Parts: sequence; structure tokens; C-alpha cells
Amino acid sequence: MMDYFFNGTDGWMTVKVVAVVIPVLCFVWIVFTVMALHRRDVYFWSLGSTWTSLIACPAAILIMSLSGWSRLHDPNAPLFEVPLLAGAALYVTAFAFAMFYNVRAARSALLAFSTTMLQQFAVLGLILLFARWTGERAQRR
Repeated sequence: MMDYFFNGTDGWMTVKVVAVVIPVLCFVWIVFTVMALHRRDVYFWSLGSTWTSLIACPAAILIMSLSGWSRLHDPNAPLFEVPLLAGAALYVTAFAFAMFYNVRAARSALLAFSTTMLQQFAVLGLILLFARWTGERAQRR
């Protein structure tokens, strides 16, 4: 049966299997991370690092996007790099703060790293929800 999956005529079945397995593994990772936090009496949404990441990381991305303003009137103008550096510094600082905060709260480096990555995915989800909400609002007009 595995030979059918991996040695099919076009390999499309492999893509289908991977497309199903990856979201399931992500869900299992999220559940196990939250369960491990709860066993240590730490709650994801009560962590200060979660709220720091939800505020500072989108702000950093917004600051980084300001570098594109240098090309508004002249497409050949060089890219203004200061907002890129400032945004990257803010993002790295917020990520490092979250990591150190989570190490102290979770008392485990691996659990802290997993929690920090989960916080970054929460930021990504927040940004995608905002983009979808504004896109739907623009289509209703």
C-alpha cells in the first residue's frame, strides 16, 4: 500500500497525504504544548510574553513596511533601510524577551521554545485574520 502512495504515476497522492498529515501534526503540537504548560500551572493567554508578542511583532512588521515609502515617487530610488533595521531589532527583541520569559515561566528550555513558536504563530494568525477582515470589508463596499 505504501508503494502505491510513493511510487504512483504522478506523485499527487504523496502531496495529498502530506497535506493531511501536516495540519494534524500541527494540531497535536499545539495541544501537547498547551497541556504541558497547564501541567506546570502556566496558562498561554495569561503569559506576559504572549501579549508582548501579539503587540510588538505586528508593530515591528508595520515599521518594516515603512521602508517602501522611499519608492513612492521614484521607483528607482534606493530602499530606505532604517525602518527595516528598526523593525527587525524590535522583532528580535520581542522574540528574545518572549523566549527568556517563557524559560522562567515554564522552567524548561524546550517547552519555552515551543511556547514561543506558538506565540509567533498566534501573531501570524492575528495578522491573517486582520487581512481577511479588511479584505472582506473592502469587497462589501
